[in-house]
Amino acid sequence: IAKRAKASPGIIYHYFESKDEIMHTLYLKIFKELMDTLTLSEEDYAKLSCLERLKELWLRRFNFHISNPMKTSFIEQYKSSGYFTKEQEQATNVLLAHLIDMIHKDIAQGDIQDLPLRVVHAMTMGVADSVAKSQIAGALNLKGESLEKVADTVCRSVLV
Repeated sequence: IAKRAKASPGIIYHYFESKDEIMHTLYLKIFKELMDTLTLSEEDYAKLSCLERLKELWLRRFNFHISNPMKTSFIEQYKSSGYFTKEQEQATNVLLAHLIDMIHKDIAQGDIQDLPLRVVHAMTMGVADSVAKSQIAGALNLKGESLEKVADTVCRSVLV
């Protein structure tokens, strides 16, 4: 990191106590960037149907991964490593609060099936992640109508 930043290692440790802190900070920065991509304004939330909102989020997430394959890989590796502790999970959940509230509201209104949030996530955003990884690897080439059809099909799977 110091070489890449053209700085001395001492200056890096002036700002970070350890390599672990660097990893945690980087993860939270990248994850916040993803969450900022997925944040809908109150106006957008109100004017879109539940299906339209889910599709919009699905496509934004897919496109974030396609546009940022290294960041996507880092998030995945970080979450599978020993770095991702309960403390880091709690920090992640703070960033997810807006989306969690949205899904709870949609469940309460009877628009989304009353399933555990992790299941709703796996059935929607988890599929976006998986499809994006396949596209990044060259196993898929979804665009336009075919991508819209996948997003629509996936998102409808959790609707009432």
